[in-house]
Amino acid sequence: MTEHAELIGILNEAVSLEYTAVIQYNQHSVLVTGRDRVLFEGFFKNSAQESLGHAKMWAERIVYLGGVPSVEVGDIRQSSNVMEMLEMDLEIEQKAVETYTRAHRACKHEPTRYMLENHILDEDKDVEEIKKFLGKVTVAQGSAGEKEVAHRRR
Repeated sequence: MTEHAELIGILNEAVSLEYTAVIQYNQHSVLVTGRDRVLFEGFFKNSAQESLGHAKMWAERIVYLGGVPSVEVGDIRQSSNVMEMLEMDLEIEQKAVETYTRAHRACKHEPTRYMLENHILDEDKDVEEIKKFLGKVTVAQGSAGEKEVAHRRR
C-alpha cells in the first residue's frame, strides 16, 4: 500500500468526476438550441475540454504517487433546458471544489498540495461563472453619494 493511499483515493474520485463532467458538458453542448445555442454552446464545449485536461492531469499525478487512475464515470444528467443544464453543471463544479479541497486536506506531498491549491481556485472560478450565468450573484448597489458622483462625471 502506498503512503499516499488516502490522497490517491480522493484524486480518483476527482478523476471520475472530471470524466463525468466531460460527457455531461459535451452532451449539453449538443442539446442546447435556439438563441441559447449561440450563448452557451462554446461555454459547454470549452468546459468539456477543460474537464478532460483536468482528468488527464490528475490521472498522471495518481500514477506519479503510485496509484492507478480511475476510469469510472458517474451519472450523466441531461436536459434540453439551458437553465437546468447550468444548474446541473453548477452542482458538478461545486462537487469538484469539495473533492479537491478534501484531497488538499489529505495531501502530505508538498508539490501536489500546491497543485491542489491552484486547482481549487480554478474550479471555484468555474462555480463563480456558472452562478453569474444563473443570476445567483448579487451585485451590491452603490450608496446614494456614489451614484451622485457618477452622475456628475457624465
